[in-house]
Amino acid sequence: MKFLLLCQIQPAAFATVSAEDEQQMMEAMMAFNQQLTQAGVLIAAGQLAMPDTAQKVYGDNGHIRTRSGPALAGDTQIGGYYVVDVPGEAAATGWAAKCPIAMFGAIEVREIVYAAA
Repeated sequence: MKFLLLCQIQPAAFATVSAEDEQQMMEAMMAFNQQLTQAGVLIAAGQLAMPDTAQKVYGDNGHIRTRSGPALAGDTQIGGYYVVDVPGEAAATGWAAKCPIAMFGAIEVREIVYAAA
């Protein structure tokens, strides 16, 4: 079964992180990536560009609108993702619990029920 692990953060959680702590987090994330790879469950992973480069496209009273720039203050932001192939939801949530981002934000675990080739 394939699952998407969405890494979600609140910008305020990282506002006061030192450069040393940020480096430790990156090292922990690289170690997590290696664990997924060695276990043979990683299909894809990615870190997203900073939120201030985002484009939001949405419907508004029957019209399509766009908004550029960062999310509204306090909005949860998606910083990256993993696609894993594991036996079931328990395994997917187990991997999510090991992700270092879970200590500062949240990992949303969702089964991929359809994927175009």
